[in-house]
Amino acid sequence: MNIFSRLQHIGVDEAYTEYVNSKIKLSNVVALFNLLLVAIPFSFISFIHVPNLAFIPLLGIVAVALTWVLNYSKAIYLARIISAISPLFLTALFTIYLVDEGENIPLVLALFMLVFSLVPFLVFDIREKSYLIFSASFNFLVFVTIESSLAFFTEGFDDSFITEGFLYSINFTVSILLAFLIVFMMAYINYRAELKSQQLIEDNEKQTKELHDSENELKQNLEEVRKSQEEEKNRAWVTEGLGRINNLTRQHDDPEVLSKEVISEIVKYSGANQGALYLVEKEEEDSEPYLEMKSAFAFGRRKKIKDKVKVGEGLIGQCYLEKDMIFLTEVPDDFVRIKSGLGDAPPKNIVIMPMMTNEKIEGILEIASFEILEDYKVDYLKKLGESLATSFSLNKINANTKRLLELSQEQEEQMRSQAEELHQNMEELQATQEEMERKNKETEEQNQQLQQQEEELRQNMEELSAQSDEMEKQMHEMEKMQAEMQAREQILNESTIVSEADLFGTITYVNQKLIDTAKYSREEMIGKPHSIFRHPDMPSEVYKLLWDTIKSGNVFRGIVKNKAKDGSVYWVDAVISPVLDAEGKPKKYVGVRYVIEQEEIAQKLFDEQLKKLGLK
Repeated sequence: MNIFSRLQHIGVDEAYTEYVNSKIKLSNVVALFNLLLVAIPFSFISFIHVPNLAFIPLLGIVAVALTWVLNYSKAIYLARIISAISPLFLTALFTIYLVDEGENIPLVLALFMLVFSLVPFLVFDIREKSYLIFSASFNFLVFVTIESSLAFFTEGFDDSFITEGFLYSINFTVSILLAFLIVFMMAYINYRAELKSQQLIEDNEKQTKELHDSENELKQNLEEVRKSQEEEKNRAWVTEGLGRINNLTRQHDDPEVLSKEVISEIVKYSGANQGALYLVEKEEEDSEPYLEMKSAFAFGRRKKIKDKVKVGEGLIGQCYLEKDMIFLTEVPDDFVRIKSGLGDAPPKNIVIMPMMTNEKIEGILEIASFEILEDYKVDYLKKLGESLATSFSLNKINANTKRLLELSQEQEEQMRSQAEELHQNMEELQATQEEMERKNKETEEQNQQLQQQEEELRQNMEELSAQSDEMEKQMHEMEKMQAEMQAREQILNESTIVSEADLFGTITYVNQKLIDTAKYSREEMIGKPHSIFRHPDMPSEVYKLLWDTIKSGNVFRGIVKNKAKDGSVYWVDAVISPVLDAEGKPKKYVGVRYVIEQEEIAQKLFDEQLKKLGLK
């Protein structure tokens, strides 16, 4: 780990939250930048040009070291407060000592102070709002009171070293670099926050999906438990049904008679409503096979019903090709209808099962029902498909070869194989049940973790909602205040001349009424002295009285003769008032003037004013 990384990780602790550790790292980085880019360079500059002020950048070095010491000592919030307020405070102190009252603050120092005023927003998170508000408020007070503080320190140092020449260029570049670094860090923090938010959203979606999957798995496990409890009964039901069909196959040799008995037994035993049985036939040994309906139970009339179906034709022919069960739950109204003495209706479920053995199709079994057949009944039909395929195959062999003994032995072997398969299924079921118990325990633990995460997410959403409501309320208030200010400004622009000036009389603001009356553009007036309106007829004593009055903090009112840009004259009744700071000293001047349209009245009032002042 290099030196920069070691300095960055001073005070970082795994016990802190992630955002606290990130802010500790930022405070260490800010301290390092202050040390390398400001404190150390200004120490050398001060020793050379203003040795009496060298103690201030040295205090900056001490503040940086103190930040690292406090972070190392786990006093992380005090360390970050020092990191947030010391750069601006020390820069302001340096400026106060360096600049005399009435002088403009050097641009480089102003830039440094502006950059340092943003540091609290970098080293504190919005969740640490008390520390953030304190640091930002402190910096704000320092920033806005620096000009008024210049009057308390009048050392008279030469500030040319920082307002011109090589040092000015270097410090200007460093200040801009610091500004870019802070903006980049804030943008990077915002980018990281967006990435984290996106990650939280993705994690939440993933957790929601996992929860959904876990719920589905739990439901499936519960369903399997229920099935396992009913498995023995269903197995007995399937075994009994297979036994009945096997008895029928032993009793009848003729495939047509057997098919009638079998389809009747299957429909009744499975609780279905209709059924049909198709057997594979050939016209000749080498001809294409087809499916012929040998028997049907409770079948009504069906659209284009056929007793013979070609391979691949309709659902029956498709089932023959695919050699797999077709399970329909959405049946067209005109496909087939189940009739009774009270009427008829379409079935909800149609099962088309291939009777197949050794990958050879012997026939197709079709069952229709008002209700969806349960899984164990479908399994019963699957096993019947295997059993009946064997049976009809054996019947064909019996019809051709008359070897009843061999057919009987093959049936017994088939039954033994089924019994072994049932036994194997029981063992697999037991293993599955043990696996389910293990998964149930894991699912319970996952559910507890998901509940905790869900509660944390709910709290975060409540906090975000409260913040959103407060921000919306503040926006409404600001819009209302803005509308009121616009209305007042429109009234003033129509009736009154309004301007503002700094302590030196330089114009800083004009309204539209002054632009229309004086015939200067806004750009031509801003930054110029009010003397651009002065008419030669105005005695200098009036202006001296004006400045003496407003500098003392009082309001001046008088009749003033002004000259417009085009040389025309306009008279105003002027009221000029100072804007005082917290100590009662003027910080700027606001002038309100009412245009006197009647020149005779204006001249009369002006003459009376001069008489009162003893100027006429």
